[in-house]
Amino acid sequence: MASTRLFEPRELLYPSNMLTIARLLLIPPTFRYLRQPERRRQALACLGVAMLTDAIDGPLARARGEVSPLGELLDPVADKILINGTAIILSKTRDFPWWITWLLLFRDLGIIVAALVVIKRHSQITVAASTGKLTTALLTAAALLYVADGPRSGKPALYVAMVPFLLSFVQYGKRFLAVMRKQAD
Repeated sequence: MASTRLFEPRELLYPSNMLTIARLLLIPPTFRYLRQPERRRQALACLGVAMLTDAIDGPLARARGEVSPLGELLDPVADKILINGTAIILSKTRDFPWWITWLLLFRDLGIIVAALVVIKRHSQITVAASTGKLTTALLTAAALLYVADGPRSGKPALYVAMVPFLLSFVQYGKRFLAVMRKQAD
């Protein structure tokens, strides 16, 4: 009899997934520090460490042969919560452009809805697009610069991040349509 589980419990013990779980656990203190201007150094440290786990977990999973459904699910969720929450807080506190925050939320909501449709119809998890990974890296850099120096350094980096961001939006849309067409065949 085939298993109907989305992931196996042993996947919780994979080092790459433990890093992703650590990133999820860093979200509350990161957001707390981001809201407190006098705690900028702590915010930088938490956000930096959280996003460093993102840079490490994928290559670690591939190197160890432990790419897992749990990691493929948790990693983008952690990224989206961290990046979007950071954008919202920085829009409120550090002059991060609200229009970009709304674009991020709109794109990520679309990605989540599309992923849920794919999971429901195909029982599979779609992995991040290459432009999505580049977008996350550049948005992280922009957020760190916003925390450290405000819009003076953060805004130019943010505008650079918008190029792969827009490309990722198109890439995710095309991938979703391809998966849905494949199902119709």
